[in-house]
Order: sequence, then C-alpha cells, then structure tokens
Amino acid sequence: MKKITLLTLIFCTLLSSSIVLSQSVDEVVRYASEQLNGSARFQAMGGAFGALGGDLSSISNNPAGSSVFALNEAGASIGIQSFSTDANYLGGSSNVEKSSFDINQAGFVLVLTNPASKWDKVAFGFNTQTVNNFDKSLFAKGINYNRGLEDYFLQNASGISFDTFDFNNNTDDEYAFLGSRHGYATQQAYMGLYSYAITYDDVNDMYIADGLVNQGIDQTHEYNTSGKQQLYTLNFSGRYMKQLSLGFNLNIYAIDYAAYKATSDNYLDEASSLSQAFFQQDLNTFGTGVSFQFGAIFKATDMLRFGANYTSPTYYELEDEYTEGLETYFVDSTGASQRAAIYPNIVNLNGPYKIKTAGKIQGSAALVLGKKGILSVDYGKKNYGSSTVTLPYADDTNALNSDINSTLDDATYLRVGGEGRIGDLSLRAGYWHEQSPYKNKAIMDDFSGFSLGMGIRFGSGSLDLAYTKSTQEYAQQLYYTGLTDSASINENTGQVVLTYNVRF
Repeated sequence: MKKITLLTLIFCTLLSSSIVLSQSVDEVVRYASEQLNGSARFQAMGGAFGALGGDLSSISNNPAGSSVFALNEAGASIGIQSFSTDANYLGGSSNVEKSSFDINQAGFVLVLTNPASKWDKVAFGFNTQTVNNFDKSLFAKGINYNRGLEDYFLQNASGISFDTFDFNNNTDDEYAFLGSRHGYATQQAYMGLYSYAITYDDVNDMYIADGLVNQGIDQTHEYNTSGKQQLYTLNFSGRYMKQLSLGFNLNIYAIDYAAYKATSDNYLDEASSLSQAFFQQDLNTFGTGVSFQFGAIFKATDMLRFGANYTSPTYYELEDEYTEGLETYFVDSTGASQRAAIYPNIVNLNGPYKIKTAGKIQGSAALVLGKKGILSVDYGKKNYGSSTVTLPYADDTNALNSDINSTLDDATYLRVGGEGRIGDLSLRAGYWHEQSPYKNKAIMDDFSGFSLGMGIRFGSGSLDLAYTKSTQEYAQQLYYTGLTDSASINENTGQVVLTYNVRF
C-alpha cells in the first residue's frame, strides 16, 4: 500500500506540482495593488499627500511627510467598507453585497526641534494601515453550452497514465501519495476519475468526459474571499533649513488571505450520464513582505511645495494551505442513479515561495493657500511587468514569470485632492484614477474613484470623517484550465472612515 504520513505530506505535497491555485498573474496583481485606505483626511483628499505631509497616513505615501508635523501627534481610524459585485455570466446576471468593519489606521509621530541647527527638525513615526481588504463575495450563474466541470478534470488528466492511479487504496492515502509524488494535476485527475466526472476508455487509451452539453449546463459559481493585507511603517525624517524635508521608511507587510471557490453544474441533457457535479476549494495564503521608501518635500515658497518619492519592490515570502472536495450524481452502466463523493481529509501545503512586486516612483505638487485651503496632486507609475515569482522548480518559475512579463504592463496613477477651511472646520474632496496593470483591458479595466469629507479641530484634538466610492470592471475566470469561461464583474466599493487625532 502506498502510504504517506501527514508530516511527510505537509512537507512534500505540491512542491512537485506545477502552478497551482494561487500562483498566477492574478496573485501578483492582488498584492501589488493598493486600495485607497488610511486616515479620514488622507482618504477624503484622494490620497494626494505626496507634497504635503502632516498626516499620519501621508507617511506611507512620502516618508518626508513626518517632519512637516509641528507637534507630536497620535491617532487612529475606524471604517466600514461595503462591496457590491454585479456579475454577468453566459446570459445570467446576479448581485452580491457584503460589508465589513476594520481598524483602518493607527499611528504616531514624535517631533524633535533644534532651531539653532540647519537641521532644525527631526521626526520619528510609526503607522499601520490596511492596504487591501479582501472581504468580498461574488456569485455568477448562467447556461453553459460549451463546457463543464468535467472539462476541468479532463484537461488535468491529459498526458497522465491511467496506471498511475490505485483505486483500491484508501482515498486519503492515494490523494496524498499522488500529490507528493506527481503533483497537483494528478490529484485533480484522480478526483475526477473517482467521482466519475471523467472515465477511462481502456480500448482507445483515453480519458472521456461523461457530461453532455447539448442542452446546456445550468452552472453557478461562488467565490468568497476574506482577510487583509496590512502595512506597518517605521519612519524617520528630517528638515533642512526649513525648506527641504528628507525621509526614509521601512515597510513591513503581513498577508492573511482566504478564498472559498465553488462551482455547481446541473446537466440539462437527459441523455447525460453525469447529471450533477459540485466542486469546492478552500485556500489560505499567509506570509510577510518588506520594502523601503525614500522621499523628499521641498517648500519652494510659502504657497508652493513639491514632493518626490521612490518605493522599492516589495519582497514577499508566502505559503499556501488548501483543501478541496468533489461530489457527483451520475447514471451507472446498469442505468441506476449513483452518488460519488471525495473530500480528502488532507491539508495540502505549498511553499514557501517568493513574490517580488513592482516598485513605484511618484512626483507631487501642492498649492497651500495659508489657512484658507489646499490643492494637491500626485502622479506616479508602477511597472507591474517587472514583478517576479520564485517557485520550488525552475521550469515553473520561468513559465510563470514569462506569463507575468507578457500579461502585465506599466500603470500610471493620478490623485487629486482639495481642502477648504472655515475657521476650525475643513471641507475636503478628492479624485483618483489608476491604469489597469494588464495589457489586455478586457481582463481588468482602469480603476477610479472619488471622495468627500470634513474635519473639525477642538483644542488639542481633531475629528475627521470621509466617504469614498470607487468602481472597477474585470473578468473573473473560473479556472485556469478546462473550464476557462469568465464572468464579467462590475465591482463597487464604498467606505466611511472616522479618525481621531490628538496633538501633544
């Protein structure tokens, strides 16, 4: 009997597989992109703080911004984020809404002054904020006249000898053995064969899909994600001659990502031996990343300021855990209805593997109208195509990196923000637009949004409120092989953020 211990499985399963659930171009984009998050003032002005500073979230934008603070300051933000996804798939449409609560941001800045020195001010800061909130859901449904789940398993079985499989072995043991010895695709083929989603024709030495699509397949697809990508920033900056501020950040990222993916097929052709199929996968990805930033803010006049900063690529080390299961209803050779199910009691581990995401450069300008208001602009660029992934095997690494380079491109972004002041009351608005990182805009379109907000100062404290709204259109591909149809997604994101700051 081909037995394998759980300990061995944990070390080996999927190390020998080719690109599996999470290692894809989409994963690189997921961790390289950044939602507009942070303090309420930062969000209300569209994140356009590269030439301004003086806000705790601005530190993560331009590290020189901490030496703009006049006093020590600490603050925190809470937010409620809502997601609405409209999906169109093969003639069917659906909508899902989801909301979540988050401690959006928290941090402090300590300022030291020395009027007798040319370096008249230095500042030390710490800020943490949510970069990406993954708490989303989508649901797609439609009638598929071309392919079903059996095509996913059929494609994975391509090129694999039927002699590889031992159906007399315990299913958990066999599934574990195949994963550790042959990899992910062989596991999928085994599940498809075990559940009769596909069968083997020994006469012609070929695998056969058992489902018929002549009358169509009533197909539903559910995709739920949760978790977040958190940024921790350690900051230092100094001001020279009251005009030039220079700063440095050490950024540490923490990723906790979970995804539940399920597809259900109901075969409408009564002649189909396969009548129903349900396939689910649960993925958890976790790890850390590190990057650094350099930035400068130059006060050209009392009204005009310029900023520039560079953010290095972020270097991540990640691991995956996933489980899966398949259930089918079919008609056997005697004409009797049967049910088959395989839910391996196995946690597959993949990794550690490495991702290097794109760095960025940014230029900024701001017009400061004394105590009356502010107008600020940031413009930057990321080279997503320069991202790389390092997998356990060189062939897999080279194939994926070639795919990244051919699929992704440079992406520029523009952020504009304004603030008007009436005594202790401030009114704010912002707009941002970011190009799609994909060369093919049908995969993901450009991203844009707007924001509104207000703030009030009282004594040593301040209270700020912001509302943001953004939209994104993209194609959600069901699977990377076999069942490769895509749903067209329109995603709308809204957020309300409240921030309290105190100066001391």
